[in-house]
Amino acid sequence: MPDRYLFRSRMITHILFWVGYYVLFSLLWVKEGDYQSSFFLEFVLLPMRIGAVYFVVYSLLPRFLLKKKFLLFGLGYIATLAVAALLQRLAIHFFIDRNLEFDIVAVFDPSLSVRAFVLINTTVLLLLSVKILLLYFDNLDDRASKQQDIIEIKSDKRFYKINANEILYLEGLGNYVTYHLRGGNKIISYISLKKALELLPGSFTRIHKSYVVNSSCIYSYNHDSVEILPKLYLPIGNAHKSVIEEFQN
Repeated sequence: MPDRYLFRSRMITHILFWVGYYVLFSLLWVKEGDYQSSFFLEFVLLPMRIGAVYFVVYSLLPRFLLKKKFLLFGLGYIATLAVAALLQRLAIHFFIDRNLEFDIVAVFDPSLSVRAFVLINTTVLLLLSVKILLLYFDNLDDRASKQQDIIEIKSDKRFYKINANEILYLEGLGNYVTYHLRGGNKIISYISLKKALELLPGSFTRIHKSYVVNSSCIYSYNHDSVEILPKLYLPIGNAHKSVIEEFQN
């Protein structure tokens, strides 16, 4: 999956997004050329929107929506927006209207409260939709990757569909290859080790004239051998010493 973050940094991407969001909406809400007031208003209100977005996306989404607990997600979503809207009304009351005394009527004004609720919901819903879309594409990529990692092995007049990740290593002997699988299972196929390697994904590396290993299953290694499982060592042939550099990268 390609890196979706700017400069390969999640933090930088999020910071740049919120800075852009802040500038854009500050400019959109300018009235009569009063840029200072508009930028100050968005600066005061931005923390409530950021808090609501991150709580919904990183708490409610994985805990409830992705687990199909729709009622709990809906209740949590509404409660989050209500709290954020209340905090926004308080911020406007004290910092924008500069009313140092708490006026419950002004803070809980129905029309202004609903407006705050709707505006925050717009931001949260937009970014929640983006997050769900990204998760959907990630799921498609995972499925495609899993399909690509399925290989067919012919053994004793039967074809076995095996996920390449289940293969620990291959052992070649003449024109036969033994596929050593997780859990101790084995499949013996009439094929050369070279041809068997060509059918495998790039995570498999030849370390010896008789052995091909799944690099993701290596437990330890040195210049003489690799350890696939605790106490299961496979030799590195003299002609394949360069694989050490691959393991190090």
